[in-house]
Amino acid sequence: MIKVLLVDDHELVRTGIRRILQDVKGFSVIGEVCSGEEAVQFCRKEEPDVVLMDIQMPGIGGLEATKRIIRYSPDVKIIVLTVHSEDPIPTKVMQIGAAGYLTKSAGPEEMINAVRAVNAT
Repeated sequence: MIKVLLVDDHELVRTGIRRILQDVKGFSVIGEVCSGEEAVQFCRKEEPDVVLMDIQMPGIGGLEATKRIIRYSPDVKIIVLTVHSEDPIPTKVMQIGAAGYLTKSAGPEEMINAVRAVNAT
């Protein structure tokens, strides 16, 4: 079972992603949080396998949260989700240690395949 944490400051986005993933065999959404700070705290306690992390949120945001999670929980794989598809964002995301990068325009199958792929690494 792949344990997934959803991190986005928009409830509608989290709900949509959760509904997609809850029907996928072998996936379990173990939590939803709306800030980078909450994501860091959650990962220290619950140890998800994969985090789907929004990049732009109030507070520390997705990039800083990704750095902190990787520092304290190096086995957690993070896929950054954003509306930005142009460099330097994709390059920066991968340089800080994220396992993957998806734009929010990606389809459900692409997201499901990305979660499976990063979890397998």
